[in-house]
Amino acid sequence: MEHRVISPKNDIVFKALFGQNDDILMNFLSDILNIPLSEISGLTVINPEIVPSTTDGKLTRLDIRLVTKTRNIDIEMQKARDDDYRERILCYWANMYSEGIKKGGEYAELNQTISLNILDFNMFDCTEYQSSFSIREDKRNELFSDKLSLYFFELKKVGNTVDITDRKKIWLQLINANNEKELEELENTNISIIQKSVNTIYRLSDDENIREMIRLREEADILERSRLYNAEKRGRTDAIREIVKTMLTDKHSKSEISNLLHIPIEDIERIQTSE
Repeated sequence: MEHRVISPKNDIVFKALFGQNDDILMNFLSDILNIPLSEISGLTVINPEIVPSTTDGKLTRLDIRLVTKTRNIDIEMQKARDDDYRERILCYWANMYSEGIKKGGEYAELNQTISLNILDFNMFDCTEYQSSFSIREDKRNELFSDKLSLYFFELKKVGNTVDITDRKKIWLQLINANNEKELEELENTNISIIQKSVNTIYRLSDDENIREMIRLREEADILERSRLYNAEKRGRTDAIREIVKTMLTDKHSKSEISNLLHIPIEDIERIQTSE
């Protein structure tokens, strides 16, 4: 039977796969962060629900926020590069870290907080697919605190060769899979939790509710990009209008303004008569 496949890089499928299957999530975290399963057992996902957009049509961030006895972890699948991505990650980390202290509590009670980011683009100038950051002294490299941990995994650097001894890489190849052939190669590793994950991806890909959520989210994304484009376009138009008014006031000729700003003389005349 041929399966339709929606890649786990889609943030709705990603969240449904890891945010609603505790055993898959625990094994993923254990392998990807090198944490014993015993330290992850009993985890609680704070936001398991999947909501494609807010009531005003704007996109929500479909991250997975979870807590264990000693750690707070935030997981995000990021498909596109944003100019403020690094600052945004620090802000999300800080919010999750500070939320860990209860009113009247002690700072010592704050858990280690981990930001785990799966990227579908290259962020760092290196060949390694994993980059991790902590707070250290600049010269001695002495660890200041283990409370902050930032992990980044770049999918475009992972490669296609399946190595059953490298569980971390297999998880990333699973997330990076785009078709049934790639998923079959991972299923043939005979790693039971990977096989369950592959079957879960097939099930999610066939789920009409999931497909409808994806459709609504794509529509919301198009609407948001259209809003941003139109706002930018209005900003450019307003800026040009003010420049034309200033140049007319300074006695520049209409032909000179047209040549300098690459706009028709008719547009300049409309701006002039609108004053």
